[in-house]
Amino acid sequence: MSIRTLSSVVFLAFLALKDSSVVAQEIEKTNGKDWNIPKSPLWNELIKESIPEWIIDAKFGMYTHWGIYSVPAHGGPDYVKELYSPNAVDRKGVKKYHEKKYGPIEDFGYKDFLPIFNAPKFDAQEWVSIMKNGGAKFGGICLAHHDGFCLWDSKYTKWDSMDAGPKRDIYGEIAKEVRKTDMKLLATFHMARSYGYMFSKDHTAEERKIWDIYDEKNDWIYRNPQTESKENFAAEWANKVREVINKYRPDVLWFDGLSNSIKKDEVPQDTIVNIFQDYYNLKGIDGDEVVVCNKLPSSKVWNFPLGFGLRCYENCRDMEEKPEGYWLSDRAISYPWSYVNNKNYKDKAPYHIRSLIDMVSRGGIMLMSLTPRGDGSIDPQEIEIMKGIGFWLNTNGEAIYGTRKWKVSSEGTAEMLKYVERKKSYRWTFRELGATDVRFTRSKDNTKLFAIVLGNPESGTYTIKCLNKDEKIATGGISKISLISTNEVVHWKQTEEGLTIEFPKQGINDIANAFRIEIDGRLEY
Repeated sequence: MSIRTLSSVVFLAFLALKDSSVVAQEIEKTNGKDWNIPKSPLWNELIKESIPEWIIDAKFGMYTHWGIYSVPAHGGPDYVKELYSPNAVDRKGVKKYHEKKYGPIEDFGYKDFLPIFNAPKFDAQEWVSIMKNGGAKFGGICLAHHDGFCLWDSKYTKWDSMDAGPKRDIYGEIAKEVRKTDMKLLATFHMARSYGYMFSKDHTAEERKIWDIYDEKNDWIYRNPQTESKENFAAEWANKVREVINKYRPDVLWFDGLSNSIKKDEVPQDTIVNIFQDYYNLKGIDGDEVVVCNKLPSSKVWNFPLGFGLRCYENCRDMEEKPEGYWLSDRAISYPWSYVNNKNYKDKAPYHIRSLIDMVSRGGIMLMSLTPRGDGSIDPQEIEIMKGIGFWLNTNGEAIYGTRKWKVSSEGTAEMLKYVERKKSYRWTFRELGATDVRFTRSKDNTKLFAIVLGNPESGTYTIKCLNKDEKIATGGISKISLISTNEVVHWKQTEEGLTIEFPKQGINDIANAFRIEIDGRLEY
């Protein structure tokens, strides 16, 4: 190997190490809070686990919110909690809807949906194909939501999809199909909240008498904290997570609601630490490194100690203005998080594409959830949205997949960070993105800069101010600029005002246009 080649290899290795290692010191400026309870010293070792390069390369993942709650298709995945809300409280109209369609709660409780939840149209191959053709590089499902119903064949409960409802190993079938592709496998768990999820001290004596959640023979389903110990719940929770890890070997784990469960000692942190130690040692089914996502819930306290795992913000909520390192944001293809009757898909493919571009420019990885119907089919509108995303990524993916953040992420007029009074929090918004905005990424080897204009300017040109001739962007100058979707070389001019790119007449996209800027030398970043 020549000295020049060796130098290049060393340089690329340095870039990979710098990009993929996200440790506590680099993310002290997050908007989330670290735990205010004693931490196991074993976290110190886990924090050293770096973010795998493959997920930084992937940029886009898919999963689903689908379960028993998809059958009534009203209010979202917290249907069970709303159904058993106390004192006739009916925030989302679930009680009224339920009683009109299925009868009184005392005659038809949540568990009674199981015979209806037989999923005749569920097709794992179709689900994974929609994800794959939509451009996702990792995929899976929500294995158990807050109702605790498990969508895999578990030996630790009968409240699962093999013993009830579909009578199928749903996740097993999904995993098998994912493994047929080049996608990585994701598993998400929301079941930490199952303990006492639908129980309330405000339930009336009559409700306690007639509702099935208070029937002792249903405790194994509804997890009543008055009759089940925290220790029993925690042991079963841990057994289920370990079972999924060992049986299906997912490459990514994602959890919801754990910080509160840990604080209340419903799931001891030592139990979690031991699971994660074994998970990282086991690695993925192909020997690649694995990753655990560390979500910032609405409590603004990280699920796990700050510095551990891949930081995750729900739909870019409570994010800092300039996030450090690499991170993930989860969102639904359309809200609520699960399918509901007459669902409104107001956000089409252009919205999701521009959102993805913006997230990637700031170091983000987008994880988006499909919302299948109760029968297992996927709404045609969701399929159409995914086709649109996939088409754009298929022709412009060079500017997304395998890229890294540049020293400047964006330029333009869109107002991105807004305060939501109702939530008392800041949220990144993507609705104003358009043809006056540009986002930047760079190639992993640091030899190309990608400028993605989020629309088609009426003038036919776009001037990027931060790339003016007085700005040092590389060790050398710009040598060539081309439109990625067609590889057509375009005309450009660099002045004191900026870099003006002339759009070609063919291959222009109204959603976003990615330009490859080739330079002499290496990019400054």
